[in-house]
Amino acid sequence: MNGRWLRWLVVLAGWQCDYAVFQEFAAEAEALAALTANKALALKADPAEAAQLIRNGWWMLCRELVLASHGQSGFGALEKAVRQEVTQLKQNADDLLLALSPQDESRIGMVRCATQWAQNSSAIFLSIKFAHRWSSPGALKVQDEKIEVSSCCFNFSASGDHSQLKKRYALDLAFYGEVDPDHWSWQLASAGRMTTEIRKRQRGNWPRLLESKSKPGNLQQWDSMQDRWKSELKEFDRQHKAANKEADSAEGQEAAEEEMHSSGRKKCVDSRASPFSSAGNVARLCEAYWPVRMDTKKKGKSSTWLVLFHSPSEMKCYDRGEECQRVKDRWEAVGRKVEQVSEALVGAVDCDRHADLCQREKVRTLPFVRRYRNGKKKTYYGEWDIDSIMKIVVD
Repeated sequence: MNGRWLRWLVVLAGWQCDYAVFQEFAAEAEALAALTANKALALKADPAEAAQLIRNGWWMLCRELVLASHGQSGFGALEKAVRQEVTQLKQNADDLLLALSPQDESRIGMVRCATQWAQNSSAIFLSIKFAHRWSSPGALKVQDEKIEVSSCCFNFSASGDHSQLKKRYALDLAFYGEVDPDHWSWQLASAGRMTTEIRKRQRGNWPRLLESKSKPGNLQQWDSMQDRWKSELKEFDRQHKAANKEADSAEGQEAAEEEMHSSGRKKCVDSRASPFSSAGNVARLCEAYWPVRMDTKKKGKSSTWLVLFHSPSEMKCYDRGEECQRVKDRWEAVGRKVEQVSEALVGAVDCDRHADLCQREKVRTLPFVRRYRNGKKKTYYGEWDIDSIMKIVVD
């Protein structure tokens, strides 16, 4: 047992001897002179001793030690120790200088972050640098990040330091269009940057990023990201243009058809005594305007038409007979009710004035009601209350 301990003590003594090659000197100048006279001393120095020499501030000695160790087998360990120690010293020095900067929030400088942006049809992409210009140096890292995304806006703030001065970094954007505050993400990137992806509320190709037409000087396009989505946006624009063209065509056709029906109704002039001679919920129909045969998307033969064929003379409308007034009131009530509860249309034909149409439609005893739909017709013999009328409308 005593022999074993003796061997450990010998080894420990040798290690201590190697470790203390230069620390046994009282001054850096003495150690430097010894190393200059005998470069082989560099081979005996331990990386831990080199670290301690750096902490002691013996910079000239450390420099010569490193130079003398180049090409030696232990240089890798020495390099690692030197880099670690110097990095820590730099950090400690920066922290000390940072403590000199104002700590009062009101005296800390504010930096509006430089930003690059890109988009595809469904999202926008932001690259944010912790500096006031994209080409300027800034903070390499930040703390206390606060990021908020609402339907209109993006708000970012954080603390950091640059050139040993504490700074506040912020970015506030009001977007051109609405975004989805439930679908967004962000991450820190290299070189003092962060990136953000935010989904658009509706797909589209925004002409600009911001609601305002005025653009900050430190906002620019993110070219590399935009190039990635160039083909996707081009295809979206093509499809969107085609859809708009189709919609415009449909709107134009609908407007033309509405004009056709409006002008057609004016062609149907009833007898002076007709109870439906004035405009209302009941459309005046005639040979010149017979919509049950018109190929239009609305108000044509694909629609459901309820048509009353009547004779003002038989109803004694010229004398303001009771039958005339009763038919007028009841059929106008049908027109109002049907319009409220369905898409069916209600019309009337004056068989005194338009006898040829009534004859061609083989109208019998007047007043006479018939339903038209998709080129087919069905005579109605029931009551004119809305419940009864709706049965033939939906049949």
